[in-house]
Amino acid sequence: MSRFANRIATLVGTGIIAGVCLYGQTVTISPGYVNLPLGGSQQYTATVTGLTHTTVTWGVTAGGGTITQTGLYTAPATLPKNSVLISATSTENPKISTVVYVNPEGPGPTLTAMSPNPLPVGTDTITITASASAPFVKGAMAVCGGASTSTKFISATSVSVVSYVGASPSTFTCYINNPGTWQSNSLTVPVKSSAPSAPATPTPVVSPASATVALKGTQQFSASNVTSWSAGAGTITAAGLYTAPATITSTGTDTVTATGPGGSSTAKITLATPLVVSPATVSVVLGGTQQFSASNATGWSAIAGSVTSAGLYTAPALMPASGTDTVTATGANGTGSAAVTLSYPVPAIQSLTPSALPLGSFTATISGTGFTAQSTASLGGTLLIVTAQTATSLSVSGFAATTGMVNLIVSNGSVASTPLVVPVGNPNSQVSAAAARRFLEQAAFGPTPNDAANVQTLGYQGWLTQQFAMPQVSSYVSDSSLSQGGMPEQFLANAVTNPDQLRQKVAFALSQIFVTSFNTIIWDDSMIPYEQMLMADAFTNYRQILGDVTLSPTMGQYLDMANNAMGNPATGTIANQNYAREVMQLFTIGTTMLNQDGSQQLDNNNLPIPTYLQPVIADTARVFTGYTYLPTSGPVEWNDYINPAGPMVPYAAEHDTGSKQLVNGYAEPAGLSPQQDVSNALDNIFNHPNVGPFVGKILIQHLVKSNPSPAYISRVAAAFANNGNGVRGDMQAVITAILLDPEARANDNGGNDQPGDGHLQEPALFIAGMVRAFGGVMSNQNYFGWDLVNMSQDLYNAPSVFNYYSPTFVPPGSTLLGPEFQIYAPDASVYRANMVAGMFFSYSNPVLSYGPGTTIDITPYVALASNPATLVAALDLTLTHGTMPAAMKQAIVTAVTNDTNGNLSRVETGAWLILSSSYYNVWH
Repeated sequence: MSRFANRIATLVGTGIIAGVCLYGQTVTISPGYVNLPLGGSQQYTATVTGLTHTTVTWGVTAGGGTITQTGLYTAPATLPKNSVLISATSTENPKISTVVYVNPEGPGPTLTAMSPNPLPVGTDTITITASASAPFVKGAMAVCGGASTSTKFISATSVSVVSYVGASPSTFTCYINNPGTWQSNSLTVPVKSSAPSAPATPTPVVSPASATVALKGTQQFSASNVTSWSAGAGTITAAGLYTAPATITSTGTDTVTATGPGGSSTAKITLATPLVVSPATVSVVLGGTQQFSASNATGWSAIAGSVTSAGLYTAPALMPASGTDTVTATGANGTGSAAVTLSYPVPAIQSLTPSALPLGSFTATISGTGFTAQSTASLGGTLLIVTAQTATSLSVSGFAATTGMVNLIVSNGSVASTPLVVPVGNPNSQVSAAAARRFLEQAAFGPTPNDAANVQTLGYQGWLTQQFAMPQVSSYVSDSSLSQGGMPEQFLANAVTNPDQLRQKVAFALSQIFVTSFNTIIWDDSMIPYEQMLMADAFTNYRQILGDVTLSPTMGQYLDMANNAMGNPATGTIANQNYAREVMQLFTIGTTMLNQDGSQQLDNNNLPIPTYLQPVIADTARVFTGYTYLPTSGPVEWNDYINPAGPMVPYAAEHDTGSKQLVNGYAEPAGLSPQQDVSNALDNIFNHPNVGPFVGKILIQHLVKSNPSPAYISRVAAAFANNGNGVRGDMQAVITAILLDPEARANDNGGNDQPGDGHLQEPALFIAGMVRAFGGVMSNQNYFGWDLVNMSQDLYNAPSVFNYYSPTFVPPGSTLLGPEFQIYAPDASVYRANMVAGMFFSYSNPVLSYGPGTTIDITPYVALASNPATLVAALDLTLTHGTMPAAMKQAIVTAVTNDTNGNLSRVETGAWLILSSSYYNVWH
C-alpha cells in the first residue's frame, strides 16, 4: 500500500487530482495514507486555502473509528469491513471537503522466544517462536537488527531466519510482520562475544610450484603471507609477476622464492626457447576467423575465442570487456603468443518485414548481414527490444509514437549500419492517428492500435460501411449452471475483444433507452434474448426496434404489458399504464413538445407544451392489452409464466377493442385486433415529430457529447426524418449523421478543447477502453463485474426504468449537462483510481493481469522508459490520442523522471497518472 500512497502523493503534487476544489478553494489533510493498529490513534491537521475561515469539521465517512474535532482519530477495536475514510469539510463552505484513507491493521503475532540465546557473532540461523493464540502466518517477514530478513515459515508457532550478528552492539533485536497486520512485540537477546586466539602465521606456498617459461616470457606466481619475492636469473615484481632472462642458464632452469613471516618456499622454472606465432598481431571481427602458425607447436589456446589444433582461430561472438584476445601456441620449448584486437562487424540492413510499421506497438524482423549477439536496433533514436537474433536476422519489438519516415539503424557497439528509412503509420491514411483514435472513442469502446490503423486506412465513412456490413459477432451464451450472473463479464469481454464494435456500442446505448433490469427480470435466460435483440436491431429502423421491444417478453414482464387485461368498469379495474407511459416518456417523444433542434416549444404563457395528458396515457394503455407469453406447447393461455423463446402473442379475449384517443390527436377506431391496435399506435408514436430530436439527442449524448448544440440535434433529427430516400427512422442514417457531423469531428486533432466537448466515461466504457487502448485481451472470466457494481453501474440491473443516470442531469455547480456524473460520486472516483492501481501496480512482470480473464502487455513501453518524454508521448498516443495538454504532459514527464523504482514502475506510474486524470476520464 505504500507504493499506492506514493502515487497518490504524486498525483496531488503534480496537480493531476486534488481534493474537491471550487475556484481555488481547497481543503487538504496531512498526513495522507497511514497504517494504524486497532485502537491506535493518529493526529491529523487540515489546511484550508481560498477561504476566510480555516476551520473544518472532521468526520469518519466510512469504515469506523472516531475522530475529535481537533483531528485526533482513534481506530476501531475490531477490523472494519470497508476501508476507513476520514473527511475534513470547510465550516465556511461545506461544499469544499476532502478525504484520506486509513488502513487499520489487526494485532500481529506474539513472540515468546528466540534461539540460540545468547547469539554467537557471525552468520546464524535463528529460530523465533510465537504463541499459538497469536501465531505466524505464511508470508510472515522478520525484521532483525533493523533490516528485513529472509524468513522461512516452519509452522504457525515457529519461523527461522538467517542473519549476520555483529559483535557490536551487545544485543540483537527481532520482530515479525504478518501480512496485513500490525507488527509483533520485539524480542532482544544478548550477543556472545569471544576474542579468537591469534593463529600461527603459515609458511608461504608458491603457486604454481613449477612452470615452463619462454625466454623473456612472463608467469604470474601467487602465495599468501608474502613480504617479498626473488628470482635467481630472471626478475619478479612485488606482485609475483616473473620475467624470464633473455638467455638460457647453464642448468636451463630458474628459481622463484616467496618470503614471509612464516618462512619461505620456492617454485622451479624450466626455461625454454619461445615459440614464434605468426602473425604476431592481428585484428579480427567478432565471429570471424584467422589462421595462425608456429613451428613445432603441439597445442593452441585462446582466452576469449577458440583455436583448432591446426591454429585456426575463431573470434568470440560477444565482445570481452578488454576488446582484445590472446592466442597462445605451446610446444616442447615453451610458448608463444599473438595479440588479437577484436572489432565489431559493420552491420548492413537489407530489409524490414513488414516494410511499414504501424503506430503504436509492433513486432518486426530485420534482415541483413553482420549481426551479432550484441547487436542493438533503434527506430528514430529509440532502442527497440531485440527478442531473437542470428547473423542475418534480428526480431524486434517496440512502440512508434509518430507518423512519418523514420530511420532504422542496427548497431554493433560503436559501429552502425547505414539507416533504412521506414514508413511509420499509414502514409496514405485518410485521417490522422489522433482523429482515428478519437473517432473510435465515439463509435466503439475506445481504440486499439489495429482498429485505429483500420480507420486511418478506410476513413470514417469506409469504416462505418465496413461495420454496417459486418454480421453480428457478439452474443451472450446462457449457461444453465450460471442462471444468474455473468452477463456483465460477457459484455466486457465482447466490448474489448469482438470486431462488431459499432453494433455493440449502439446496442449498449439502446439498452439505456429501452431499459430492463434484473431487479424484475431476475434470470439470465430472460435477459439474454432481449440484449441479443437490441444488437440484432441496432442497424435496422427505429420503428422495428420499437415494435420488437414492445412485444419482447422481457419488456412485457418488466413494464407489465404481459398479461395486461382490459379494464372492467363493473369492478373498477383499468389497464396497466406502465408501458403506455414509458413508451412515450422515455422511448420516443418525451413529455414536452420539441422543436427540431431539441428546444422546448412554449405556449402563450411561455410554458412548455405537454406532448400528452393523463387521458392519453389511459387510452394508450388500453392499446397494450391482450398480450401474453408464447406458449411452450399447446394453445395460448392467459396469465402463463414468462417464456423468453419468442415475442409475446395476442389473446383477443383480454384485448380492449374500444376506440382510443391517442397522442398527436390520433383517434384509434374500435373493433381492431390486438395486432392492428398495437401496430397503429406504434406507427402513430413513431411518426410524432418529437421522436427525431428526442432520440437523436440521447444517442448523441451516449456516443459523442453530453451537450450537443441545437444545430447538431437538428441535423440528426433531419436524418431521422429522412435518410435521403424518404425513409424515416433509418438507424444507419442516424448513426452516420451523429458520428460524421461537423460538431462530432471538430477538434479531431486536438488543441482546441471546449468546455462542452465530450462526456464522462461511464464505468463500462472506462474499463473496456482502458484494456483496449493497450491492445489487451479479456475473457468472460474477468473480475470487473464487481467493479461495475461498486461504481454504480451494475450492468443489466439498472435501479429503475430511468437507467443508471438521467440524460438531463446537471452536476452541482455547473450549467452544463453531465449525465454520467450522476453516478460519479467521490467514492466512485477514488474507486476508479484504486481499480487502475490493481491493474498497473505489478512489481516485476510487464504482462499485467487482473484476475484470470484480463491481460495487458506493456513490454513495448518498458523499452521507452529510459527516456521519460518518449514514454509519456507513447502513453499519450495510447490513452489520449496524442492530444494531451502540454502542462499535463510535462507534469507526468516530471513524475515519471522522479520514479526511481525501475523502468516497469515508470511505465505504470505514467499510465496510472493518465488513467486517473480528469482529462482521460472525460472523453473529449
